[in-house]
Amino acid sequence: MKVFFLNIPYHARFTRESRSPGVAPSGTLYYPIYLSLAAGLIRKHGYTIDFLDAPAENYDLARTEERVAAFRPDVIVATTVTASVFHDTRVMDQLANKTGAMTMLVGTHPTARPVETLKMSPSLDFVAVGEYDFTILEVVRHFDQGKSREALSGVKGLAYRLNDQVIQNERRPWHENLDEIPWASLIYRDFLKIEHYSYGAQLHPEVTIVSGRGCPYQCTFCVFPQTITGQRYRPRSVKDVVDEMEFIRKTWPHNKEIMFEDDTLTVDKDRIRQLSEEILRRGLRVTWSGNARADFDDVVLLKLMKKAGCRLFCVGFESADQTILDEMRKGGATVKIRERFVEACAEAGIMIHGCFLFGGANETPESMRGTLEMAKRMKLDTAQFFPIMVYPGTRAYEEAKEKGELDSENYDEWLRGSGYYASQVHRGGLTGEAISKFTDRAYHEFYLRPSFMLRKLWQCIASPAERSRIFFGFRFFLKKLLTREKAS
Repeated sequence: MKVFFLNIPYHARFTRESRSPGVAPSGTLYYPIYLSLAAGLIRKHGYTIDFLDAPAENYDLARTEERVAAFRPDVIVATTVTASVFHDTRVMDQLANKTGAMTMLVGTHPTARPVETLKMSPSLDFVAVGEYDFTILEVVRHFDQGKSREALSGVKGLAYRLNDQVIQNERRPWHENLDEIPWASLIYRDFLKIEHYSYGAQLHPEVTIVSGRGCPYQCTFCVFPQTITGQRYRPRSVKDVVDEMEFIRKTWPHNKEIMFEDDTLTVDKDRIRQLSEEILRRGLRVTWSGNARADFDDVVLLKLMKKAGCRLFCVGFESADQTILDEMRKGGATVKIRERFVEACAEAGIMIHGCFLFGGANETPESMRGTLEMAKRMKLDTAQFFPIMVYPGTRAYEEAKEKGELDSENYDEWLRGSGYYASQVHRGGLTGEAISKFTDRAYHEFYLRPSFMLRKLWQCIASPAERSRIFFGFRFFLKKLLTREKAS
């Protein structure tokens, strides 16, 4: 059996594995991390694979079809999200017609809407529900062993087409031993170019991996824990993670940073301490960053992480309004706790990339302004502002729908014309367009402050390693300012 793994062509630098899929204002392009992990597992079990990240490689549909057809796959697996699902199902139909291969879609939207996704396409064979590595493996093994489609009922985590019926099997439980899954970086080495990928806050080039899956927190808007990774943290062993860090260091000596895309890297303080100590024990000289929650102020631990190479945290502050935070179920991270966290990081020498959401439940123009002013006051290296996106599969989506605050379920309208995400909720007198416009204004006000620009100029002079990252992000930021457009 031959399996082709595909990140489908769409807008230039369109990202499907971010928490707000689309084209990012900073030019950020995420690695196809989870698709890479699944591909590695299939290859580990002896099957021949090919892998194409079309948005990163700048493949259009015609080149993609040629590449896929030349491989002559038995199965094509692609990832999809709400904002691109109509487009993606159309592409999968074309690939199925051209190659005769069976087709499977995986990702957040198929997990949330498996039957709907299958019904969008006349030829789509399967969708995976939830964590999909072992679901793909079981499907491939099933047909490799000559079994029939009628016998697929035992494959957990699968929805599939059988004649005129759409059948959804029992949900697959979360996989516990993540060390069994080959490193994503092995697929990066063999199929991707690390120079294509960038995070606005990270040094370039960078390599992104995950050291664990899931998040125990209950944020209503966060799509990955509620669909793919689960709301319980399942870590890889410290040894396996640091082994992969060593592999990355040796494979790409020019790589400048490793980004941990765990939903919350710092959820287990004992483990992050062990990780830091193991990096130091091995004498591994590597710079790394990760997603953190602003709920602790342990300066001793933070200094240990800094000594082990931690450069920056990506932190979801979301809002300055405690009522809105409570509605989001952002429990524990009160305004005062977050302030202590920022101070502790500054003392330890760890920078912060702050993330903020506009359009939470009960949002007003005044609360949005308060959040922006808080962001300006914080000692942040960079900041990112989002109009809230309520994706199927999240409690935020269900709540907005129940309150009549969802503007459109035509997923083609969930992006602006060039691929930027557009909010599809209104809150009281705030329209989705007003929320999106304030998001644009927040970028303008935050980044074009004279004090901020002078600080960045000094950072370019004092820290040459940061220079290319700053110039890269600023170029995409200017493009974003010059291409504001309404949802279309």
